[in-house]
Amino acid sequence: MQPTRDTRQLNWLLAWAVVFCDIGTSVYYVPGILYGHVKDATPFFVLLTTGGFILLALKYIEISWRNPEGGGVVTITTKAFGPMWGCLGGMLITVDYFLTTAISAVSGFQYVGSVFPTLDHYVVLLACGGVIMLAVLNIIGIRESATVALVMASGALIVDFVVIGSSLYSMDGSQWQATLNHLGTGKNLGGYDLLVGFGSAWLAFSGLESISQISPAIRLPLRRTTRIAMAAVIITIVLTSPILSTLSISLLSDEVKATQSERFISELGWLTGGFGIKLAVVFTASTLLLFASNTAIIGSYHVFLALTNQGFLPKILSARSAAFNTPHIAILIATSIPILVILMTQGKMAVLGDMYAFGLLGAFVFSSLSLDVIRWRLGRRDLGFLIGTLTTGIVIVAWGVNLVEKELATLFGGTLTVIGMLTAVGVRRGWFIEMLHQIPVIQRLQARAYRASEHLVEEELKGLVTLGEAVDLKALYPSSTLLALRGETPRLILEGITRAKGKGESAVYCIYVEEWPGLFNGETPHLPNDEGIRTLRHALQEVRDKDIQMIPIWTISHNAAEAIANAAKELGVDTVLVGATRRSAFYHMLRGHVVKGLMNRLPHNCHLMICN
Repeated sequence: MQPTRDTRQLNWLLAWAVVFCDIGTSVYYVPGILYGHVKDATPFFVLLTTGGFILLALKYIEISWRNPEGGGVVTITTKAFGPMWGCLGGMLITVDYFLTTAISAVSGFQYVGSVFPTLDHYVVLLACGGVIMLAVLNIIGIRESATVALVMASGALIVDFVVIGSSLYSMDGSQWQATLNHLGTGKNLGGYDLLVGFGSAWLAFSGLESISQISPAIRLPLRRTTRIAMAAVIITIVLTSPILSTLSISLLSDEVKATQSERFISELGWLTGGFGIKLAVVFTASTLLLFASNTAIIGSYHVFLALTNQGFLPKILSARSAAFNTPHIAILIATSIPILVILMTQGKMAVLGDMYAFGLLGAFVFSSLSLDVIRWRLGRRDLGFLIGTLTTGIVIVAWGVNLVEKELATLFGGTLTVIGMLTAVGVRRGWFIEMLHQIPVIQRLQARAYRASEHLVEEELKGLVTLGEAVDLKALYPSSTLLALRGETPRLILEGITRAKGKGESAVYCIYVEEWPGLFNGETPHLPNDEGIRTLRHALQEVRDKDIQMIPIWTISHNAAEAIANAAKELGVDTVLVGATRRSAFYHMLRGHVVKGLMNRLPHNCHLMICN
C-alpha cells in the first residue's frame, strides 16, 4: 500500500527562492577566493563563466521536468548509463554537498566577524558549532518552509541591489574606467591561464543543481513552472554575481582585498553606503549562508537515502529515529564529514574553495552528459542538442583543468568517491554483510531498518487504508467524526466512539499522519513507522466489542495540520478530535503547532475538539 502524498507545494516564485538561497550565496565568498588566484582578472572570469552558467541552467530545466521524481544527478545518470554510474554521480554530488556545508558555515561566521571582530579568532569553532546545531535541528526535524526561503532570498536580493546601486552612485569617472579595464584583463593571459581561471570561476555558480533536487515539490505543469523559475534564477544571478564581483575588485583597496578576502561584499557595502548597508549585508549573508549549509545537509542525506533504496549503501543509513522519524544516522554522517573538513583546513576559504571544485564540476559533467545521451536516444539532432553538447564540452574542460590544477581537491574528492564506490560495490555484492552482522549495534539497527514486513500480516492492520480509499468507503461507513491520533490515547478514542454512537453512526474515522519534514522528497515507505503501527494497532484494539467500526487511515505529509484538514474536507466530517499536545515549544517552533494549524485550515463548518 502506498499512501497519497501531496508534496507539490512550490510555485515558480517559491522554487526560485529555494534555488536562489543556494546559488545566491556564492557571491559572498567567491570574489575573494578567485582574487587569491587570478587577482584583478576576477571580474573577467566571472563574466566569462556566466555564459556557461546560462547554457547549463537551460539544460537543468529539462533535467528537472524529465525527472519529476527528483534525485538530480543520481536519477538522470542512472537513466542514461545505468545504476552504477548513477551511484558514481551520487558520490560526486555528495562531495559537493559536504564542501557546501563546510564553506557556507565558515563564510557565514566570517561575515558576522566583520561586525564583531573578536569572533574572528573563533570562526572555526563557531562554524563547527553551527553545523552541529544544524545536525541536531535536522534530527529533530525542520519543516523546510519555502515561504521562509522566499523572505530570505528577497531580502538578500534587495540588499544586493542596494549595494550595487550605492556603488554605482558613488563612482567617479576614473573608477568607471578602472571597472571597464578590469573586465578586459583576461586578454593578456595565456591559454592555460585562461583555462585555469575559467575552471576556478565555476565556483560562482554552485547550487545550480538544487532545482533538479526539488522537482518533486514543484507544482504542475512541471515543465512550465520549472522554466519560469529557472528564468528568474538566471536573471537575478546575472544581475548580481558578475556585477558585485566586478565592483568589489574595482572599488576596494589593495589592502582590504589582501586582508578581508573572506567578506568582500560587506566591505563594499561599508565603503559605498556606510555601516547601515554593511550591517544589512552581514545579516542577509550570514543567515543565507547558514540556510545554504542546512540545504546541503538535507541534500546529502537524501542522496544517502536514494542510494540506500537502490541497494548501494547499508540499510542502516535509512533507519529512522523512533522519537522524530528522521534518518538520524544519515544526518550524522552528512554533518560529521563537513566538521572534519573545517577542522582539517582550519576554515581557510582558499583551501575550501579549491576542494569544492571536484564534486561540483563532476556533478555538472555527469548531469549534462547524461541529458545529451537521453536526447540522442530520443532522436534529437536539433540546434538545442548541439548547444547542449557544447555545454557538456565546456564543463568537461573546466573539470579536467581543475583535476590537474587543484591537487588537494582531486585528492580529497577522489578519496571520498573511491571509498563511496567501494562501499557501494561491497554492499551490492554482499562483501560486508557477514562482517557487519557480527556487531551487536549493527544487528539492532539492521533489524529496525528492515522492520515492518512482519507487521504486514498482522490481523489488526489488515484494514489500514489511504485517504483515497477511505473516501471510497464513505458510502459503506459514513461518519461525521475524525480522530487525529498520535500515540496511545484511550480517552480520545472513547470520546470519538461516544460521539459517533450519540449521532447514531456505526463508524468513526481515525488518521495517523507520518510527518516527513523538508522540501527534498525521498522515496516514501509502504508501511507506517513504528509509532504509527503502535498508534493504529491500539486504536483498533480500543474499539473491539464496542459495536463501532474504526476506519484507520495512514498518510504522509510535510505538514500534519494540512493533512488532517484535507482529510476532514475529503471525508466530509463536521468534527475533528485531537489530543492535548505533549510537545515542547521548541518542537512546535521546528515542526509547527498542529492545533493552531488546524484552527486556520479546517473547513468553516468543521469543529475542532481537544481532549485531555
